[in-house]
Amino acid sequence: MAWDQSLLDQVFDRLAESNVADDVIDLVLAAYVGDVALDGVLAGEAVDLPERDPALRSRPRPLYLESITVAGFRGVGPQQALRLQPHAGLTLVVGRNGSGKSSYAEAVELALTGDSARWADRNSVFKDGWRNLHCGSPCEVEVQLRAEGASKPIRVRRNWHDEHTQAHQGIGSVLTDDGERYTETAELGWREPLDTYRPFLTASDLGRLVTSTPSGLFDALAPILGMDPVVEADKRLMRVRREFNEQITSVKTARDALRTALVGVDDHRAQAIAALLAKRTVDLNALDQLLADAGSDTNDPLAVAARRVVAVALPDHGYALEVANELAAAAAQIAELSTTRAGTADQAAQVLRMAVAFHDEHGESPCPVCGSGALDAAWRARAGDTLDQLQRDTVAVDQAHRRLQDARSRAARLLDLDRRVSADDLEAMAAALDQPEAVKRFRTKADELRIPAAELTAEQLAAHLRAAYPPLVEAFAAVQDEASAWLRQRHDAWREHAASLQDWLNRARTGAENDAKLKRVNAARDWLRSAITALRDQRFEPFAQRSQEIWDELRQESNVELSGMRLDGTNTRRKISFPAKVDGTTTSAMAVMSQGELQALGLSVFLPRACADDSPFRFVIIDDPVQSMDPSKVDGLAQVLAGLAQTRQVVVFTHDNRLPEAIRRLRIEATIWAVTRRDESVIEIRKNSDPTERYLNDATAILKAEGLADNARYPLVSGFCRSALEAACHERIRRERISRGERHGDVEELIEKALTLNQVAALALFGDMHQGGKVLSRLNKFGGWAGDAFQACKQGVHKPGTFDLEVLVRDCRRLVEELR
Repeated sequence: MAWDQSLLDQVFDRLAESNVADDVIDLVLAAYVGDVALDGVLAGEAVDLPERDPALRSRPRPLYLESITVAGFRGVGPQQALRLQPHAGLTLVVGRNGSGKSSYAEAVELALTGDSARWADRNSVFKDGWRNLHCGSPCEVEVQLRAEGASKPIRVRRNWHDEHTQAHQGIGSVLTDDGERYTETAELGWREPLDTYRPFLTASDLGRLVTSTPSGLFDALAPILGMDPVVEADKRLMRVRREFNEQITSVKTARDALRTALVGVDDHRAQAIAALLAKRTVDLNALDQLLADAGSDTNDPLAVAARRVVAVALPDHGYALEVANELAAAAAQIAELSTTRAGTADQAAQVLRMAVAFHDEHGESPCPVCGSGALDAAWRARAGDTLDQLQRDTVAVDQAHRRLQDARSRAARLLDLDRRVSADDLEAMAAALDQPEAVKRFRTKADELRIPAAELTAEQLAAHLRAAYPPLVEAFAAVQDEASAWLRQRHDAWREHAASLQDWLNRARTGAENDAKLKRVNAARDWLRSAITALRDQRFEPFAQRSQEIWDELRQESNVELSGMRLDGTNTRRKISFPAKVDGTTTSAMAVMSQGELQALGLSVFLPRACADDSPFRFVIIDDPVQSMDPSKVDGLAQVLAGLAQTRQVVVFTHDNRLPEAIRRLRIEATIWAVTRRDESVIEIRKNSDPTERYLNDATAILKAEGLADNARYPLVSGFCRSALEAACHERIRRERISRGERHGDVEELIEKALTLNQVAALALFGDMHQGGKVLSRLNKFGGWAGDAFQACKQGVHKPGTFDLEVLVRDCRRLVEELR
């Protein structure tokens, strides 16, 4: 990563001087490095500042323009070159509108950048007319630049084939002074400085001061400060802050939505969590515990009751039928045994056992009961067998009674529903179910089943079970189905909310962490924004000061007093401000300035950028800077350009003669080229002398022209001589009056009122156009030749004369010097 080390050092110094926490310092430095470093620091990593890369391309060497060659482009037909001296100095390229001079200014910008800002403000017809109408092929531009200390120029070319219909289709090529070839200047590292310092000032650039948005003008100037690294750092912190805020806001929004949804859920878990979510700060640990407890759902009495009801396993129909059948069978068996000896076996056995005991104790003897029988050994043997049989019969009777008792016990358990189904649970289910008819039916069937079983015979009890138990089992199954459905519906409803709650809990924990990070990010951004303002003001101060100086030179007679220029705000609120005072009243400069004043302000704003010390382009091209300017400001512009030309190659294209006139009058050293467009877009470029010299040279050319009739030659030569005298008088009038402090506008208005040569001369010689009667005698003090030449110029434009034209040109040249 490449950055301005001096800027980073300034950031370090400010951080060291500030009372800023270490974690905030880490954030500022990480934001300066880049997105990855910033995200890493927020994740707990250490910030690592990369070392400066010694392999980074160095800033381009100082560059000057050496020539601009154009062919078939815009107003230039056959190839013609504008030659320049590649060093500091002032060059004016003058010519009327449509002469083709601006084509050279546009050609430089197009060759170096591949585009033209001038096109952005024009319609499609203008954009489509990039080929010359008379000579559109070959169409090419070449700009030669001389790097400081180089023996060869850098050649930047752009040419178009005949099939190219769009200007952007041009083919670029660059040949460096060391023989390297490239396709675009961007490969030389020129793109950034061309954007940052933009050495082209067109009328469009200056017009943007009026039409540009505050942020657009800010963006045009801010790059010269080299503040991009800290501005980008601020944008990264804004990005992180926005992400954190969005995440935190989404957590809050989701919490409100969850709470609203849970309030309408008939579930104690939902109500408990909704109450927790309603608090200003949600206890996330408590919510986590609630969710864990809610998973087992052991705290809701209704749910517990429903699960107990579902868990009840009533004996089925078959079991009840089996019990009934057993009751009937046991009763039948007892009834059957009661009709046989088995019914009295127990009593008979008791009697017989007593007789056996009597025998065993007393021996053989007559039967003490009947008296007829004998208790002898044979009887004793028979009595033993009889006792065994009676014992078996007694056991059979006992078993039958136990069978019946067991059957009655089983029946009793079937009838004892309260032991199996809790009345409280049924009550809870009746309250929970939307339609508790199943519970009501079961209760009815349960009541029908409950009878005093002890009062019924086995047969009656068996018949009751067969009749009442199956409907009860069926009714209870319906209750269990309802309970299961209720539990299932409740579970499904809760499961959806539980998943959302768990997801929200995870996001809320992240949000809580991000909230702490957000406080650090806000602290870092607050510090950085303050530092940006201070650093920007510090770095912008020299440019603002230079802009103020230029405005002070250009404002000539303006009552708008600027009090500095400021870059305010950042990001979407960035703007440039021009505080001003008008006759002591504070206002905004752009709100009160005339078009000419805005033009001057535009120059004062853009020139310091184009001429910044860090710019490798030691030239600046200015196209049409004089338009809309008051005459007084033209002198100021000439002085400004002269000052810039001390350290910069300043090339000015203008159609307004006021600027070259001011340059000459103020005796500012400059090279002036005149551009003339002939038929078929043939361009002529020649050194331009002052107007008097040009008129006299034209007079000499007419004088020597062959094949020109004398009656046509005389008025042309005398006319050019007269124009030379008028130009000399105008120069003298301006110099004397402006040097006395008269307003430029007043001087120009006075010159316009002097219509005749006599009035112009009187104004120049006596300061009063109405002193024309004294002009001739005053001129004769230079010598009689002066008065004669003056008279010849006055008369020659109206009718052919006899004055020697060669003498006229010679004497007019002498008179011009005297008038100066």
